[in-house]
Amino acid sequence: MTMFHILVLVLALCMDTFVASMAYGANKVHITWEKIVVMNAICSGCLGIALVAGSVLDGLVPESMTRMVCFISLFLLGVVKLLDYTIKKYINRHVSLHKGITFSFSGLRIIVNIYGDPMAADWDHSQSLSWKEVLFLSFAMSIDSLIAGALSAFLEIPVGLTMGTALIMGIVMMYAGLFLGKKLASRCKCDLSWISGVLFMILAVTKSLS
Repeated sequence: MTMFHILVLVLALCMDTFVASMAYGANKVHITWEKIVVMNAICSGCLGIALVAGSVLDGLVPESMTRMVCFISLFLLGVVKLLDYTIKKYINRHVSLHKGITFSFSGLRIIVNIYGDPMAADWDHSQSLSWKEVLFLSFAMSIDSLIAGALSAFLEIPVGLTMGTALIMGIVMMYAGLFLGKKLASRCKCDLSWISGVLFMILAVTKSLS
């Protein structure tokens, strides 16, 4: 069950990266393998820090309440991610409101000018993400990992194994997104961020039943 929890958590955290990568692939934005590795190393590192910090919080919660607190935390996180998807869809349908938006309603992801449009990360329109753009995007996308990781500490999953899984799966998801984006091109304008919300809810339910 532990590995199942790790895989579901990591997959939920990788969805935004996957969708962004599809947009980059469709628009032929080049990202070198070094930048892909660094980006995912930062995200997995932040996840590890959050899990360690969350374990301290876990220690403060009475053992009899751990299961209930874990369920409530992860389920609410799933609901918030679903709301994040809904708000993003609304903003994408109203272009005039999109301009100047610099925050995510969910509070889980603060990405300047990228909300609803991952292509905004390529500020200079060079068709290639510079190191500065990669680092900013990495830390911005890691906010999900910081919050979700802290709450997921109640799952009592190994930090090292979770970080390693996040690094490998993150790299795989980015390459898959870039590949699919190139193949589907402009025909692919999907937003799969809602899947993260569903996955967090699955984590909450499975933990409460274990």
